[in-house]
Amino acid sequence: MQGDEPFISPAAIDAVSEALEHLAPDTLAVNAYTELEEAGAILDHNVVKVVVDASGSALMFSRQPIPYPRGDRPKYLRQLGLYGLTGTALRMFRQLPRGPLERTEGVEMLRFVENAHRVRMLSVVDNGLAVDTPEDLARASRFLRSRQLR
Repeated sequence: MQGDEPFISPAAIDAVSEALEHLAPDTLAVNAYTELEEAGAILDHNVVKVVVDASGSALMFSRQPIPYPRGDRPKYLRQLGLYGLTGTALRMFRQLPRGPLERTEGVEMLRFVENAHRVRMLSVVDNGLAVDTPEDLARASRFLRSRQLR
């Protein structure tokens, strides 16, 4: 779990841990995602979007709204900063070169995708309150205070 996702639900963490134990041999990582509903979040470059194939693997990650809404409104998915990697995958990640997509987008999981390694995407229920900007930090502080008052 990344430090910019301090409020990820324990159930989401458990789901990723469980999925990591049952990875297919050709898959190196598990990455959680949720569905995006808010237009602001879909357009926000601090929110990483993901496109998933029919088998549940990541096809692409981007800070831009993907897929492009050419016809019907597509379903937008938000990648959470909740990764599960095997020890082998972590060692491999360190040795793989950063490709042009990872360098451009600033999304670490693209390193696996660009080097033809599968990343299993796992749908979880989570409100996804990430802290990427000073405004996010203020919102997170308000959220934390409201929880403490309950």
